[in-house]
Amino acid sequence: MATLALALSFAACVVVSATYSGREAAQAARSPVTVPEQQAGQAIARWMESADTVAGRQYSVIYIQPLRKDSPPPPGLRHWPAPGHSAVSYGAELAGQHESITSRYGEMDVRLEPEGLASISEPLIYVRPAKPMKEGLYVSAWGNPEGTVFGEPLNIQPATGFYVLIIATCLVPSLALTVIACRTGSVKRDRRQSILHAMGASRRHRLLVDLGETVPPVLTGAALAILVMYFWQGSNWNLPKVNYMMTVDYLKPHLLPFFASAGLAALVVLTAAVTVQPRTTSSIGVRPDGHQGRALVRTARWLCPAAFAVAFFGPGLFTAQDNEILFLLPYAAGSLTALLLLPAALSALTTQLGRLIGWWGQRAGRPVALLAGRWVAASPAAVTRVVTSIVLLIGLSAQLYTWNNRTTESDAKALATQRMLDSSVVVVDGIDRNSPQQLQSFITALPDGQKVLAVYSSDSPEMRTHTRVLGSDAALRQAGLPVPSKDRQVLTTSVQKVDSDRGRALLQTADAMADGTAAVERGVVHATENLRTLQVIASRGHKVDEAAVKHLANRTLMPGWHVTVPGDEWTATLATHREHNWWLPMFAMATLAILAFATCLANMAEFLRFSKTLAPTIVMAGNRRLFAWTTLLVFLGAFFCATLVGVCAAVVLTLPMQGPPIRAEGLPVTLIGWSLTVVMTLALVMTAWAARVALKEAGRWRPVSD
Repeated sequence: MATLALALSFAACVVVSATYSGREAAQAARSPVTVPEQQAGQAIARWMESADTVAGRQYSVIYIQPLRKDSPPPPGLRHWPAPGHSAVSYGAELAGQHESITSRYGEMDVRLEPEGLASISEPLIYVRPAKPMKEGLYVSAWGNPEGTVFGEPLNIQPATGFYVLIIATCLVPSLALTVIACRTGSVKRDRRQSILHAMGASRRHRLLVDLGETVPPVLTGAALAILVMYFWQGSNWNLPKVNYMMTVDYLKPHLLPFFASAGLAALVVLTAAVTVQPRTTSSIGVRPDGHQGRALVRTARWLCPAAFAVAFFGPGLFTAQDNEILFLLPYAAGSLTALLLLPAALSALTTQLGRLIGWWGQRAGRPVALLAGRWVAASPAAVTRVVTSIVLLIGLSAQLYTWNNRTTESDAKALATQRMLDSSVVVVDGIDRNSPQQLQSFITALPDGQKVLAVYSSDSPEMRTHTRVLGSDAALRQAGLPVPSKDRQVLTTSVQKVDSDRGRALLQTADAMADGTAAVERGVVHATENLRTLQVIASRGHKVDEAAVKHLANRTLMPGWHVTVPGDEWTATLATHREHNWWLPMFAMATLAILAFATCLANMAEFLRFSKTLAPTIVMAGNRRLFAWTTLLVFLGAFFCATLVGVCAAVVLTLPMQGPPIRAEGLPVTLIGWSLTVVMTLALVMTAWAARVALKEAGRWRPVSD
C-alpha cells in the first residue's frame, strides 16, 4: 500500500507537468499572429475576442472570418464554419446543453477538435458572423507563443500550487505510511531478527534477509500501481466538481517518467525498509513505558474545550462587524490552541472512555466490553493516534475549504442583488457600436411584458460623471424608479432616495461606474456614442429567459455584445474560484485515507500484541467470537468516535466564518459527507482485517509456558 500510494503521488506530479506543458503548447499554437491595419493585405482572417457565461461559468467566444478562399482555419477547426454558423467545443456543449448553446450563435456545423483546446473540457466557441466583420484584429497566421491568451488559460492556477498540494496531501502522508509500514513488523519477523542477532549474523546478512522479506510486497504494490497508471493514461477521465477533464494526449510524451514513478516508489520503500526499521535486540515484545506527559493530558482536558469555545464565541464577542483582523485574533488563537491540545485531550478522553466501557462490562457481565475497555484504558495511545489523525484531518480540511470559499463584500452584495431580482432582469452590454435600426430590431423582438431601460454616461460641466437612465413610462414603473411627469423631463435622484428595492438594485447596477447620482428621463431609447448598457426587465413575478435574449442578441446585434445578470462580473469570477477550490477536498480525501490507514496499521500492531496475550483465555474459554467482537468494538468504535468528534470540530471551526467579515457560503456539507464515506469504508475494511488476523493467530496458539 505504501508503494502504491507513493507511486501515484509521483505520477500525479508528472501529470501536472505534462498538463501544463501541453496546455501552453496548445495556447501558443492557436494564438493569432496579428498585423496592423496598414498591412491588411497580408492578413488571412479577422479575429475578435468576446466572452459569455453558461451555467454561471465564463468562457471565451471568438469571432473569426476568413479573408481569402485558401485561408487556413485555426487549430481545432477542420474547416471554416459557414457564415452565420459556429464551432462549439465539447465542454461548452456539455455545460450549455440546457440553454441550446449549439444554436445560440447560429447553428453548429463543426465541432472543435482537441488539438485546438487547452483541455478537452474547455468551453470555447468560434463564431463566423453572417455579415462581414467591420471590427477586430487582422491575422496573418496561427501560432504565436507570445500572443493573446484566451479561454481556459485565463483562469488557471499556477502549477506551483498543484505541486505544493500534491506534496502536502499525498506525498508526505505516503512517506509517513512508508515509515509506519516499515517499522510495524510482526511477532514472527521479530523472532527471526532476534535469532539472527543471537547467531551473530553480519549486517550484510541481515540486510539481505530484510530485502528478501520486503521485495515481494513492494513489487506487488509497484505492479498494482502500474496497472492503475495504465488505466489512468488510457482514457480521458472527468472530475465533475472542478469541471475538468484530463487530456491524455498531453501525457503521451511523458509516459516514460509516468510509469517510472512505480520504480522510484519501489526504490524509496526498499530503502526505507532497511534504514528505518526498529533496532533489533535479543528480547521480544519490549515496549516503552507510556506514562509520560500526564500533566499535559490533565491540562488539555480543560484547556482544549475552552480553546474551542474561544474560537467559536470569541469573534462575535470581541470583534467589529467587518474587521477581519479583529476577527482573526481570537479565532486564530482559539483554533490553533485547540488543535495543538487536541491529541492530549483525546488521549484523556480515550482513557476515560475505556475505563467507562470496562466498568460497564464488569457490571453487566459483558466480557467483550470488559476486555476492550480495559485494553483501551491501559493502551490509549494506539486508539488516540487513529482518532486524532481523523479528527485533525476532517477539521482542518473543512476549515481550509471554508476559508478558501469566503466572499468579499462586493461578492456578497452581488449575490444578494441576484437573489432579490430572481432572474427578472438581464443587462445587455457592448452595444454602443450598433445602429439605431439594430437596437430597435432587438427591442421590438423581445417578448411581450419585457421592457427596456437604456443607461447612458455623460459628462457634466463640473467634469463629474453622471448616469442617465432613459425609458418609457411603463419601463420606469416596471423598474420601480421615479417617473417624470412628461417626456424629456429629468429627475435627478440617487440610490438612497429610491423607495423600491428593485429600483435601488437596478439603479445601483446602472450607476456602478459613476458617482452615485443618476438622471432619470422618460423617452424613447435611442443609440448614441454614450450608450452604455440596456436593461431588459420583466414584470413582477416573471423571469427573463437569459438564453433566449442571447439568441436574440446574436441575430440582431453586432458581434461583441454581452448578456449577463446584474452582478455577474462578480459572481462569474466567484464561481470559477469555487470550482478551483474543489481540488483541495479531493486531495484532502486522499490524505485522510492514507493517514487513517497508516495509523490503523500501527493500531493493529498494538492490538495484535494484545490479542497474542488474550489468545489463551479466549481459546480455553471456547468462544473465539470474543476476538471478533472485541475487534469490532475497538476498531469500529474508534472510527465512530473519530468521525463524531471530527464532524463536531469541523462545525465549530467553520460556523464563525459564515457571517461577516469572512462571509463563507454555508457549511462544507459535501466535504464532511465525503470524509464520513472514506472513514467508514476504511473502518469496515480494517475491522474485518484485524478480526481475521486475530482469529487466525488465536487458532495457532498452543500452551508453551504461557
